[in-house]
Amino acid sequence: MANTVHLQAPDISCGHCVKSVQTAVGELSGVESVQASAETKIVDVTFDTSVVDLSQIQAALAEAGYPATQI
Repeated sequence: MANTVHLQAPDISCGHCVKSVQTAVGELSGVESVQASAETKIVDVTFDTSVVDLSQIQAALAEAGYPATQI
């Protein structure tokens, strides 16, 4: 089942950050799409809840240097 979460990642500040976030989260199995914005500092992730969960997505973001909280 697909679910979309909206995460606040205050350390996103440029295009490179956006690309890093999209790569880190997009590589997770079960992630269907990742949209990140340097302007709003929001990451929208659509994922299959039977394959990956929110904590794994947040861990991937933190490991990439962009800790995020659900909004």
